[in-house]
Amino acid sequence: MKDNHLLTVCIPCYNAQNTIGRCIESILNQTYPLSILIVNDGSKDNSGQVIDEYASKYDNITVIHQENAGIAKTRNVLLANVETPYFGFLDADDQALPTYSDVFIPLLEKSPQMAVANFNWITSKDKKVYHDGPYDYGKDMVVHLFSTLWNKVYNKAFITSIGLTFPNGNRYEDSYFLYCLAPFLTNVSFSETCVIDYIQTEGSITHTNNQQVKHMIEIFKGIVSWYKEKGIYDRYKQELEYLHIKFFLGNSFLRSTRIDDASDRKATLKLGWDLLNESYPHWHKNPYLKSEPGLKNKYFRFVYSWNYMFFANLFRFIYKDKI
Repeated sequence: MKDNHLLTVCIPCYNAQNTIGRCIESILNQTYPLSILIVNDGSKDNSGQVIDEYASKYDNITVIHQENAGIAKTRNVLLANVETPYFGFLDADDQALPTYSDVFIPLLEKSPQMAVANFNWITSKDKKVYHDGPYDYGKDMVVHLFSTLWNKVYNKAFITSIGLTFPNGNRYEDSYFLYCLAPFLTNVSFSETCVIDYIQTEGSITHTNNQQVKHMIEIFKGIVSWYKEKGIYDRYKQELEYLHIKFFLGNSFLRSTRIDDASDRKATLKLGWDLLNESYPHWHKNPYLKSEPGLKNKYFRFVYSWNYMFFANLFRFIYKDKI
């Protein structure tokens, strides 16, 4: 790594031979010099060769090759090998906009614990700008922070000081990392500029709706355990309850409805429903259900044990073209 670089862009790579070059080029073509750290997670295509060719040409690129270990372990390897004061993540099929370093480097010179910017979410059908922040510290941060890793950069020393890593063995490791980080943040810089094109392809892990959705259950158990271990669970109980509602009646619920096998779909939906109700049996009284705006909250308030499968079937029908 270059000694004068402030920021390392960490890229986990698995079978991304068609996109990894574009991703790397987007980091190389920045105003400010950045370090690039890539972990090739046992790719079976030519990703490793493509990465090595770039590393042979540019001395700011470091490559680690490993046997396939999964995304969470790969992110931990990346985190452990960062040598700059700050780091960020970029997926191998995404790209940084030319604004990336122009936005982040001036923010990092103010020594924040984290810096956050907006991003473009691109699918085959449309492109949307997502606004992430600004948020107040504490409870507002826990409830509203987007659980997306790649539109943020992080202070390595701060992350190390609170002992935060990614939960090995599970998807949705980004949700774990950010929701565990959020209550400790007291110095965050925000920008309204978009810095990332997040490209959601049909074959991406995020777009795959199968039994990996069940990982969200283990992730949320881990989040609760983290809060209890740090002695802050009681302070954030209502916020954690609301996160459970949002995910197990929202994001994870919708993904579960897209599982093809009917018995697996029903079982997965029940797992999320049971976790929500066993952990927070009085969740209908959560104050955020009334104070937060939007149709989703109204829908949440109408879901009960006798009709949650009705909503699952309804959503499966409504979104059948996306299954």
